[in-house]
Parts: sequence; structure tokens; C-alpha cells
Amino acid sequence: MILTCPECATSYFVDELRIPRSGRMVKCTNCGARWRAFQDPGEPEPSPPEDDLVVEGPPPESPPPVAEDAVAAPEPRTRRKPAPPPKPKRSPVLPIGLGVLAALALGAGAAIVLRHQIAGAIPATAPVFAAVGLPVNSLGLVIEGVASKPGFQGGRPVLSVTGAIRNVRKDAVGAPPIRVSLLDRNGKVVAGVAAQPLNAKVPPGATRYFALSLLDPPSGAHDLEVAFDPDAEVRAPPPTSSTTAAPPPAEAQPLPPGSPDALEAHD
Repeated sequence: MILTCPECATSYFVDELRIPRSGRMVKCTNCGARWRAFQDPGEPEPSPPEDDLVVEGPPPESPPPVAEDAVAAPEPRTRRKPAPPPKPKRSPVLPIGLGVLAALALGAGAAIVLRHQIAGAIPATAPVFAAVGLPVNSLGLVIEGVASKPGFQGGRPVLSVTGAIRNVRKDAVGAPPIRVSLLDRNGKVVAGVAAQPLNAKVPPGATRYFALSLLDPPSGAHDLEVAFDPDAEVRAPPPTSSTTAAPPPAEAQPLPPGSPDALEAHD
């Protein structure tokens, strides 16, 4: 006899001797549904089998039999191998972005290292570097070895300030005026003096020394500040000479007549 699953409609061949008149619980191996199967009406009730019967498989084209509480194999289905997922396409945005970031990093590093040369060629960039905490020496000159010493000059107190100017560039640079300022404890200028250094043209890598005197320094001075002041209006010191120029020689004059050293006239 043929049994059909009420859930998935899968059909199975079953020996009639396995199904009594009172019915029997069977299980579909395809969907797992259970139901009570009965013999076809009108058929005589078969005698119970003396022992369990082994249900043989149906012909090749027939559906498989269903055994009691046994898992029946469903009809074979042809499975297709799933197509491999498509490979994700790489977007060119990421490599381009990384390249731009690398170029910006290299450019920023070069700008930091060469900021003095850049500021020398383009002075307007100096405030930009200073705003980001990278001061720029646009002059190419540095003041070093500043020292001060109090003393007296003509009976008046005087503060003598000395130091050196060094050229850090590869070309000669003209030194601007130097200003010496005395500051109080609050950083306010209480006295100062500016002067143009001697031999203001400083060759590449060379050093020039300066000396300034500040008369009557106030007693409230606490700090000393020495810096270049290109806007200071000062007169260049007159050139000094170690020797005094001799007066021009006088012209020779004849001796008066009657002088004992006068020569006699000859015709």
C-alpha cells in the first residue's frame, strides 16, 4: 500500500502486513511529521505476522517504504553548488587618501626643518610659524654670550653690556641695531638704549662683538633684555683711528736780507 504524508505530500510504499486494521503511527522522514496510518477500507484484516518483517526497498523509480519510527529517506534532490561570492572591489579612494596624507606629512616635516630659509625668502610666513609654536629667525643672526657689569664713568653709575652676534646663514647679513632694555619685576621696561653695531656686515658663520653702556641704570631694574631692533633710529658710530693725522707741511720761505745764514746773490 502507499502512504502519503499529510504535511509535505511525500509518498512511501509500505507492506500492508505492517499496518493493522486498528492503525499504526508512522513518521515522515522528509518533514518529520507523525500521523496514524490505516489500511484501505474493504480489505480483510491480515493475520498478524509471526515475526517482524524486513521491508525491502522499492524499485528504483518507486518511493522508499516507511518503517515504524524509522527515518525514511526522502526522494533524492539534485543540489547545485552555490556560486562563489563575488570578490569585493577595492576602492581607489583609500590608497589615494594614504598617499595624500604621506605627502602632507613629508611636506610638513620639510617646512619645519627649512622654516628659517622659507621665512627668509617669504617674510610673511614668519608669523604663521610663530603662531604654531615654531619661532623663526628671519634675520639669520643670533645674539650670544651676553654679559653685564656695573661700574662708573665720569663719576656716574653705568651698566656695561657686551655680547656677540653670530651669522647662522650661508650668506653675509647686515646686523640691525641692538637694543638693551632693563625690566622691572613685572616685565615693564624702565630704561634702555639702542646702538648700531660696528662692522655690521657679518660674513657667513662669522661672529662680531658689541659693547653698549647704559648710564644711570635705575635701581628698580631686575632683568636685562638684549634684542635686535630693526626699527630703531640710531646713528652709526663715527670711525675711530689709532693715529692722529699730521698737519700739512709748510712751504719753504726765503731768509730775510742781512741774515747771517742768507746766501749771497750771484749774477
